[in-house]
Amino acid sequence: MQDFPKWMLALAGLNLVGILLAPLYLFGGLQPFGSSGSIVLRFLQYLLVQSFWIVPLLLFFASLDRYRRGWPVRGIAFALIGTAIEICGISLLV
Repeated sequence: MQDFPKWMLALAGLNLVGILLAPLYLFGGLQPFGSSGSIVLRFLQYLLVQSFWIVPLLLFFASLDRYRRGWPVRGIAFALIGTAIEICGISLLV
């Protein structure tokens, strides 16, 4: 962790909030598009809702990896995209 400045760790660390909210996504019964439709559509909707906490988690690791390998702009962009997805997911819960 000494390879990264503290501001980068804080920016990427915002993507880890989804781990704390994962039980709400998994067991909360979120249905933002309604409960009607076929089983396939409901399954795809479930996968979409789960991506609001899985994708920022993956982007956390990707952003730190890109920053460490010498692509700081790409690492910062991944961290910001993950934070934006995280904010969308939190707004879905509220």
